[in-house]
Amino acid sequence: MTIRKKILAVTMAVLSAAALHGCAQQPEAEESSEESSEVSVVSEVSEESSKEPSKQESSQKPSKQESSQKPKTESKAPVDTGPRFVDSTWSVRSNFSDLQAQNSDTVGWVAVPSTPIDYVVLQSKGDALRSAYGEDPYYLCRDFYGNDYFSGSIFLDFRSDVGAKNMMLHGHSMANGTMFAGVLNFDNLDFYKTAPVITFNTTQEAAKWKIISVIKVNTYESQGPLFVYLRSTFGNDYDFLNFVYQLRLRSVIDCPVDVNESDQLVTLSTCAYDFDGFRQVIIARKVRPGEDSKVDVSKAKYNANPLYPDVWYNYYGGTKPTVTSFQDALNKKQIKWYDGTRKWSKKDDDNLAKLLQTYKDNAERRMRNEIKDNEYSSDSQAAIEQVIALYMPVIRETTYIAGINDLIRQGNAVIAQYQPTGKKKQTSTQSSG
Repeated sequence: MTIRKKILAVTMAVLSAAALHGCAQQPEAEESSEESSEVSVVSEVSEESSKEPSKQESSQKPSKQESSQKPKTESKAPVDTGPRFVDSTWSVRSNFSDLQAQNSDTVGWVAVPSTPIDYVVLQSKGDALRSAYGEDPYYLCRDFYGNDYFSGSIFLDFRSDVGAKNMMLHGHSMANGTMFAGVLNFDNLDFYKTAPVITFNTTQEAAKWKIISVIKVNTYESQGPLFVYLRSTFGNDYDFLNFVYQLRLRSVIDCPVDVNESDQLVTLSTCAYDFDGFRQVIIARKVRPGEDSKVDVSKAKYNANPLYPDVWYNYYGGTKPTVTSFQDALNKKQIKWYDGTRKWSKKDDDNLAKLLQTYKDNAERRMRNEIKDNEYSSDSQAAIEQVIALYMPVIRETTYIAGINDLIRQGNAVIAQYQPTGKKKQTSTQSSG
């Protein structure tokens, strides 16, 4: 397999797999020799990249029986969650100074009523580079202290910054009900009614979030087209609303919560077992300033015809709902959840397509911005040029703006492994006289 084909396979797998690389509840077959070779795709460009400090996770995840075992090493006591209820109000830790003193990767705390979900949220700064090499996220099978731990930790996706338009959290669905196993309960209407609002406090702010969608997605192309729900960035407001439209169309529960272009989202994703490789996901929007955090759950109901992956219809039967675009569905009065005041038309679909092309046209410049002011050794410069050459064809084939942003972030993480010489590039100037 050529280097370009390898990086294409790895990067597209990263972007389309749509969640955790593996789940602790479901054993995976050992990788083939071809798949194993893809893990080190970028190492063929440079030996320097093999200096990644953290060890690579095992490609085979623990089985269902193993998931209840104690961690291999646990040198410190578990993190104290603190009080869970104060005066009947859901409360989670919002002062992170003590946690960050123990682990600087601390970025937040998430809690979901009616579930054991009440955990610190971590984000490893090296996950973008691990993604480029096809490796698992650092905290997929590690605890707060970095010890090997089957349950792993709750972690923020490398494609999300704290405060992003959509912050994406991952966690295993453990057989004993811990970590993100509680997310699996939300396809039940009665359960949703007990917990329509979650808490996710970050190092930037404390906030409550109203659930707007509960979806089931596939991660294998053999089960139907992949819906990429892991989108942290958007090209414009219309791009965001199109994404929300896709989420609401797929939601098992018709959540009585409005959304508009000014809102911010948080996504909780975990492995589900409806079919092999499935994910169940809840998406919530932040409670707006001055807005009542309560939800009138008496108005909640099951979605009469949610959009499922193809494998669902192959097994259960049924007919897919019609999918158009946000503006088309809104103008046909098929959308009840939008409470913005702006008008949208077919022109917005056309402009979004043009914007996607603009992002593709600017991608190489954005990657070169990572190196533009520095000098590198001739070997490093040649390797950097090859990295850019490998990523650009993949970027040109990407069909959504967030995917381009994610690939650039991943590619820049690879480029950052090449240390500049310490000299600045010389800029030549010509006299007009």
